[in-house]
Amino acid sequence: MRVIIVRDRASSGGGIHNYYQAVTRHLGVRHRFVDVGRPHSYYGTESRGWFVRMPTPVRLVCDWVTLVVKMIGWPGLVHLNACLDPVELRSLRRDAVNLCLAKLFRRPVIVFWRGWDNDACGTPEFPCGNGGWMSRVYRWADAHIVLASDFRDDLRRWGFNSPIHLQTTVVADSILDGLEAAHPVRDARVFRLLFLSRVEVAKGVLELLDAFALLNQRQPGRYHLTIAGDGPDLELLKQRAAVPGLSNIDFAGYVEGQHKYGCYAEADAFCFLSYTEGMPNAVLEAMAAGLPLVSSDAGGLKDILEEGVTGYIVAQDRSKMVGERFAPEDVAERIGRLAASGEACRRIGGHNRQYARERFSATKVASRLEAIYREVLGL
Repeated sequence: MRVIIVRDRASSGGGIHNYYQAVTRHLGVRHRFVDVGRPHSYYGTESRGWFVRMPTPVRLVCDWVTLVVKMIGWPGLVHLNACLDPVELRSLRRDAVNLCLAKLFRRPVIVFWRGWDNDACGTPEFPCGNGGWMSRVYRWADAHIVLASDFRDDLRRWGFNSPIHLQTTVVADSILDGLEAAHPVRDARVFRLLFLSRVEVAKGVLELLDAFALLNQRQPGRYHLTIAGDGPDLELLKQRAAVPGLSNIDFAGYVEGQHKYGCYAEADAFCFLSYTEGMPNAVLEAMAAGLPLVSSDAGGLKDILEEGVTGYIVAQDRSKMVGERFAPEDVAERIGRLAASGEACRRIGGHNRQYARERFSATKVASRLEAIYREVLGL
């Protein structure tokens, strides 16, 4: 069995690239990669030289030619990773062309939907129209993989009749090993909060900062916040944090290796207030680290989080939001509830550690992915 995996290159989409770095070493299938996507500097793999300066049309053609060459010399299934995100419609069009090329060479195709348009959930039509060319092309796929039951329901509503598999992202072996080796010394007087992801407004970072400001005002010195990661809105967040009276905030930048393990190990709770998601690796990693969560229920998180069991959920309930934003008071209340109960933190953290390691380990995820490959190929 042979598979060509079309994935984001390391400098264009950290989560997707890292997923395959973790999973493919456990796959019992022969595979090759075709890396695609526009490079970014905030994934810790800043590209330099001619590739960064290459015009987008030229880069796209180079990526398509690479796929064709790989298919000519490597017969087998083609696995695409698409993103249904209004900001990334270019990548949706790019992968539609990839699907057309695969079908031109009569290859079976799986589309793994990695990102999703939050506004599209529950709507009667595919964002570009059920009768549009992209919707018709993606319906040619032999199977689809989604990260949330809501996404599966959307595809069915839009007329996607191929098999749809509900899967998860992964906690890499290196993360599990690194967490086992990390033994920080915590100050019980300070409740340490961690955000670790791409830093952008859609991840709820401004709401988290506002909630932290409320907590800091009520109990000065009781809380500490670490923002780990880079992204398009990092400087905006730093500016918002640079106000009198707001202290105990660290900006760790992009983290990996021992630094990343240390961030998880030193935290008491993980905060993630994203408004639109597939299933973020960082949340699964935080669970594997034994951290209780204060999280939104965006995307696939709704399928794995449980109020009071994995932590506390800040639901996207319009009646409790301020305009389109989570109310800082609601976020602060949930964080304060965790900080006030060491017993709850230990109970929730223990549950999360066991749950993540049983369900999201690379061996388990790879086994489920390989089963889908075999089903599509009829093996």
